[in-house]
Amino acid sequence: MTLRELTQALANHDDVRWGNDGYRVQWEQLPDGPAITIRCTANGFGGAMANSEMKDCYIKETNT
Repeated sequence: MTLRELTQALANHDDVRWGNDGYRVQWEQLPDGPAITIRCTANGFGGAMANSEMKDCYIKETNT
């Protein structure tokens, strides 16, 4: 994803993932200010996303 695609997906409340379904991408308020973060769904570990990591983001498809 590009930064524009990523921010639009987050603004639309899409289920954005990074690398695989085990990592969720979200807006988060960090001590230094708001950031796009990656969090492991299993243990909550994560941090701010680097620019180079955006290419591995995707919207998880829902089974409807």
